Amino acid sequence: MERKKLKENNFEILVNKNNPLDKSFIPKDLIIIDEQNSLNLNTYCNYIRLKNEAKKLGYHIDIDSGYRSYEYQSMLYDLFVNEYGEEYASRYCALPGCSEHQTGLAIDINILRNNKVIKMTDKIEEVKWLHSNMNNYGFILRYPKDKEPITGYNYEPWHIRYVGRDIATYLYLNNLTLEEYMKVKKLVLK
Repeated sequence: MERKKLKENNFEILVNKNNPLDKSFIPKDLIIIDEQNSLNLNTYCNYIRLKNEAKKLGYHIDIDSGYRSYEYQSMLYDLFVNEYGEEYASRYCALPGCSEHQTGLAIDINILRNNKVIKMTDKIEEVKWLHSNMNNYGFILRYPKDKEPITGYNYEPWHIRYVGRDIATYLYLNNLTLEEYMKVKKLVLK
């Protein structure tokens, strides 16, 4: 396989269980979207482009969750532990500092039909479209099916992450996670 030097950008930040953010980390380029959500400016602009394209096809997507502070993630994680137990929480909810939402680059998406949120599954037409087209707007499916051992989290069809169009397309075409991309990038840039 011919390897090319992959472009670097400001969105190449890997946050996971092994690469936590500091408790005090707050992105400098957050914009307030509504009372509940903020996002990185580029993430939001590209999300709007994605949303508008979906709308042209009759699909309605919305933000369920954007930026989360360390403190909010801590409260959320504790709720998961109290309701479902530690093992479940560690597979479905990031520890504080280990959530991509703290970067302002991650979005949990809702799909709406008749103004009601529907459950996201692979069989839903909107989900199929989203997963096949979001790379054109710089987004990746952060926790894909069958990649749980690599990402450390179960499949989440709603969790998308902005990485920029070049990287998103590369990951999509090569069926790679962000973790796998970072390993490839290190090899290529040596």
